[in-house]
Amino acid sequence: MDLILFSILLVFLGIILIAIGTILKAKEIEREEEGEGSEEKEGEEKKVKAGGIILIGPVPIVISNDKKLLEVLLVIVVIILVIYLLFYLQFL
Repeated sequence: MDLILFSILLVFLGIILIAIGTILKAKEIEREEEGEGSEEKEGEEKKVKAGGIILIGPVPIVISNDKKLLEVLLVIVVIILVIYLLFYLQFL
């Protein structure tokens, strides 16, 4: 597969995943507004889990406020770096 075509496919895959996530979150908010969502008591706070991966060249920076999410992100980083290494070695 041509590297340019593969890059374009990855960009479109990312756009599709973002669109799916946005639609799912909108449906979740809609259900909560209708009262079908989680039955939370007034004044009870939700814990928000957030994390991200920043790749600067081959150097990954992983940030998260939850330990389990951090572990998942680290596995994703390892997979990305292995793919990066395979492509790098293929085009040497």
